[in-house]
Amino acid sequence: MNITCDNEATINGWIEYIAESDCYDLHISVAPNTDMDGYFMAFCHDDQEMIRLTGWLFSFHPVTN
Repeated sequence: MNITCDNEATINGWIEYIAESDCYDLHISVAPNTDMDGYFMAFCHDDQEMIRLTGWLFSFHPVTN
C-alpha cells in the first residue's frame, strides 16, 4: 500500500514509531504486522513519503498519544 499523508496512515491503522539510529531519528508509520527486522516500507511523517528502511539499523519506540 502506498500511503501519501499522515491522515491516510492513521485511517488505515498504521502504527507510529520513532526509529532511532546513531545518526538520526525518523517519525514513521508502518502497516500492522510488519516484520521490522529486515527491509520494509514505512511512511515518513517528516518528508510525507514512503521510504524503505533496514530494520536492524534502528531501535523502534512506539509513539503514544
